[in-house]
Amino acid sequence: MDMAQKTETRKSPADQSERGRESILKLGFGKDNRFETDLRKRVNEYFQKGGGRSKSGNWQMYLKTGFILAMFATSYALLVFAAGTMWQGLLLVILLGLSTAGIGFNIAHDGGHKAYSNIAWVNKMMAGAMDFVGGSSYVWFWKHSVIHHRYVNITGYDTDIDIGVLGRLSPHQKRLPFHRWQHLYLWVVYGFLAVKWEFFDDFWNVISGRIGKHRFPRPTGWELLIFLAGKAVFFTWALAIPLFFHPLHAVIFYYIAGVLVLGVILSVVFQLPHCVQEAEFPIPLKETGQIERPWSVHQAHVTVDYDRNNPIVSWFLGGLNFHKEHHLFPTICHIHYAAITKIVEKTCRDHGIKYSEHKTFRVGIAAHYRWLRRMGKQNN
Repeated sequence: MDMAQKTETRKSPADQSERGRESILKLGFGKDNRFETDLRKRVNEYFQKGGGRSKSGNWQMYLKTGFILAMFATSYALLVFAAGTMWQGLLLVILLGLSTAGIGFNIAHDGGHKAYSNIAWVNKMMAGAMDFVGGSSYVWFWKHSVIHHRYVNITGYDTDIDIGVLGRLSPHQKRLPFHRWQHLYLWVVYGFLAVKWEFFDDFWNVISGRIGKHRFPRPTGWELLIFLAGKAVFFTWALAIPLFFHPLHAVIFYYIAGVLVLGVILSVVFQLPHCVQEAEFPIPLKETGQIERPWSVHQAHVTVDYDRNNPIVSWFLGGLNFHKEHHLFPTICHIHYAAITKIVEKTCRDHGIKYSEHKTFRVGIAAHYRWLRRMGKQNN
């Protein structure tokens, strides 16, 4: 995969299994690794300076984790046990949705990429935060860490750009007549994708043993137990406990409000780097059946950074606004992305590789809106 991810996935238990390696659709990339070698060398030199910096998290990451979890617990407790008016409830459920997204962006995401710590069980525990907030760390590993990170923006391979008939995110996908309005309605659809993920997608993936066109090994043993226990814990705190204190219609109202906040934030944050004009959507060459560019160069052409100079955005999003850096070095903790972004940019330019970014989050939102509108038109 990339510099770090290639090694990391080969070492993971799931990827070491023969059935795991054979399940995912195969697609080759170009062989010229000069850019990858040079970039890895420069980034490693940065970490080796000053006696050697750790690529994992540090006290800043641990403090951040505590703050996000405290915000989640406080907003949840006040919403369920203290809110007395609808406006208090709406404010608290928005905070709950934001803190849930923060758990995903910062804790579960880094843990799932084995970037949170250099201790395996700590990464496993932090990745399990995904199960606590309604997802599945097991399915997410295969869908995101393996499939998406290998095949970013490659139609038919990257399941993150496939939302079925609801929308057209790639120029190589079939356009349906109602897609002409997708730049208007998909923002609402994004909100409900979290509900679909929590109640349907994970279960269907595990039962069918498929993620899109990819087959993957179903969880067994402890992995299956974690999957089922995670869903049980999530439904308990999200629905069962509130039903002890509030009527059904109120619980459903605030649950929907919360997942709409969560779904929109999750979708937009992960769509802005890939589904915009500046990101490319390459397809395999007819002659070879492979992607022409080497894997690392491919990553640089299909990811776009945004709002790199905004420390608040970077803090909340877990460095996902440094998306090019994340895709090139997913096993480096996100707290280091701001430091290595200039290294990545300069190396790209030295090798004649495009480095695209949107200066602000608002500019990125506008770019995604324009892309949705373009993909909904007849001749695009």
